Amino acid sequence: MRGKKLIALLAFLLPLLVLGGCSNKSDDSKGSEMPTSYKTALKEAKGKTVTFYGYGGSDTQNRWVDDVVTPMMKDKGIKVKRVPMNIEDILKKLTNEKEANKKSGNIDVVWINGENFYTAKKLSLLSGNLDNSLIPNMKTYISGSDPDAKSDMGTKINNMEVPFGNAQLVMIGSKQMFNGDYPTSSEKLLSWAKENPGKLTYVAPPDFTGSAFIRNIIYETVGFDAINKAPATKAGVYKAIKPSLDYLNELKPYLWQEGKTYPKTSAQMDKMFADHQIAMTFSYNQMYAATQRADGKFTDDAQTFVFDKGTVGNYSYLAVPKTSDNKAAAAVLINTMLSKKAQTERLKAKYGSSIPPYSGSKVPASITNELNGQAKENNTLTMNELSKKRVPEVSAKKIPIIEDLWKEHVLNAD
Repeated sequence: MRGKKLIALLAFLLPLLVLGGCSNKSDDSKGSEMPTSYKTALKEAKGKTVTFYGYGGSDTQNRWVDDVVTPMMKDKGIKVKRVPMNIEDILKKLTNEKEANKKSGNIDVVWINGENFYTAKKLSLLSGNLDNSLIPNMKTYISGSDPDAKSDMGTKINNMEVPFGNAQLVMIGSKQMFNGDYPTSSEKLLSWAKENPGKLTYVAPPDFTGSAFIRNIIYETVGFDAINKAPATKAGVYKAIKPSLDYLNELKPYLWQEGKTYPKTSAQMDKMFADHQIAMTFSYNQMYAATQRADGKFTDDAQTFVFDKGTVGNYSYLAVPKTSDNKAAAAVLINTMLSKKAQTERLKAKYGSSIPPYSGSKVPASITNELNGQAKENNTLTMNELSKKRVPEVSAKKIPIIEDLWKEHVLNAD
């Protein structure tokens, strides 16, 4: 979803930006009409099949959709068809439909966030009206004042998507290799690396976990405000983050392979961590150490921690394309996925132990207790600890710029 892929996608979509900017109310008539209430949606959706297009690389999330969500929808008289597809390909498909002026398509619900939501909104590919009256679980579990309900990486949501998943970068360290003293700041990380050369690394961007680590170093070294207020230009971002790039270059010779190469995937880095080649790995799933332990890939040696100043957090979302031919069933599916029953099941390790996207004041006590119990059992962090250490994402427009600057000034630096 990140970096060069986004740039390539924007180049592909550039001719349609004018179309997106010239969209008008009549566009909303494409596909089926969006119902005005959940009660109406339930009635209209009965007997229909709704298609859910999402990332297909997560076995745990796919299992949750198949084992939990699909039966819940069947009880409502609605079938679910899950279609695994990368978001870049989904956006290309939706854009081609728009370019061909198709009135309807077969994508009903999309798993989306960040730069891709920015692009989809810019091109006017998504329906609106996903409000509390249509998605009642929004009102029940998500506060209207929650920043993540109003903005997705700097892009105003305007009822075009609904929070679906809660992600926050966590570090997973080897208790043995760190001797229980984890590097909870950029200063401690650099100091440990110098004393233990070759035992740290991170995944090269555009991998989203590696990219998030770099943004966390930016927050550590120059602060969120500096990058947040910087112009979304290469010159503006470079000026703001130069101390961060200098830090990464100072760290570089003490990394695995002396920073001459980096793991290409999170899976590769996880394997290196499990084999004790390196002392630390990362994940956007706060309960990742627990799920890896349940799968037998990590041992009790794996301990979750975060930086004292906090780590990057964001939400993933669900949206409905304008060309969806089944908007009523799409609304029911989104509301079902957001329900307490579905999200409680999602806490189980076999479904990824994903934390719900609920606002802090609206999290049911049963979910809080379950997560806190898992945290104690699996050496992860409690919801309270995580929420206190959560820092916001920068604008989606700046992320590919940051990745390009890392490549130019760190990866390819002399």
